[in-house]
Amino acid sequence: MKIRFNNPIVILLFSLIAISCSRTPNLNITSQPSDATILLDGKEIGKTPFKVKITKGEHKLSISKLGYMPVYKLISVKKSEDINIKLNKHTLEDMVKVPAGEFLMGSSDEEIKKVVRDLGGGELGPDVEWFSAERPQHKVYLDEFYIDKYEVTNEQYKQFIIATGRATPRHWEGGDYPKGMGNYPIVYVSWEDADAYAKWIGKRLPTEAEWEKAARGTDARIWPWGNDFDRAKCNVECWEGSGPKPVGSYPNGVSPYGAYDMAGNVWEWTDSFYDPYPGSKYVSPEFGKKLRVLRGGSWYHYDSLGPIGARCASRDRGTAQSVSYVAGFRCAIGAKEIATSQ
Repeated sequence: MKIRFNNPIVILLFSLIAISCSRTPNLNITSQPSDATILLDGKEIGKTPFKVKITKGEHKLSISKLGYMPVYKLISVKKSEDINIKLNKHTLEDMVKVPAGEFLMGSSDEEIKKVVRDLGGGELGPDVEWFSAERPQHKVYLDEFYIDKYEVTNEQYKQFIIATGRATPRHWEGGDYPKGMGNYPIVYVSWEDADAYAKWIGKRLPTEAEWEKAARGTDARIWPWGNDFDRAKCNVECWEGSGPKPVGSYPNGVSPYGAYDMAGNVWEWTDSFYDPYPGSKYVSPEFGKKLRVLRGGSWYHYDSLGPIGARCASRDRGTAQSVSYVAGFRCAIGAKEIATSQ
């Protein structure tokens, strides 16, 4: 049988096929539970359930939600289709629990005098600006929360980059971290980078109050292990040419709740703005909703400023876009946030 291509029916049939083939596919994305954030090719496009027109071809799809492990898929789109993602709850096995209750936040005059007396340091005195933002010491109540046992590592951050397409830190080469440093803390990340990672992994950045309580407990200790500095319990007082150590390298320096490297190694971003404490008389042009707080000190300090910066109450700050070779982060999540995310 001969097919006549000038036949109107044949022409209509081929036209319909051509239209169907050229039509932009729809992607209908759902998840259990719903209201999860969708990243498509590194761009946040909405929350589940969500329908979007998408070009044919390969695409990166990442789904995340507070309290759940993220899901990353490389999808090949040829036609309209439905994608349903089941998210699994965080097991919290890589975190430590900090019970609800009060703790003393900041530095007392007695603590500062002891630090100055024990560590000295040139012109260092109890009234220098370094200590001013830590006063007055005050009680803070916190609900129960969990905080990462270790600082976020290069290997963990690499998985985030793969899933979201976020730019690599400046010292990485060829899209990868330095060889053999997978278990070292990530550095050269801004507050914005840290915040994006925390949200993607289903957690958040700790507030500075959460960070301090996780580091010092409820007895107002100066360092995570006690009131006397011990360089054998932290990566502090090193010089240029040295660097951070693999996370968890100092088991004798853990905090009362079991968190590692809360003193030294790398400074850690928190979610809090750099503002004065309640009742503070200290005035600084840096206060206000413009700088974010970093905590914990780092491996690179000189003279007595290493131990001083590594105290539980010590505060530093930076813009949300700034990066440093001595700054990384860890994540947290509230017990109530876990309960409400179910």
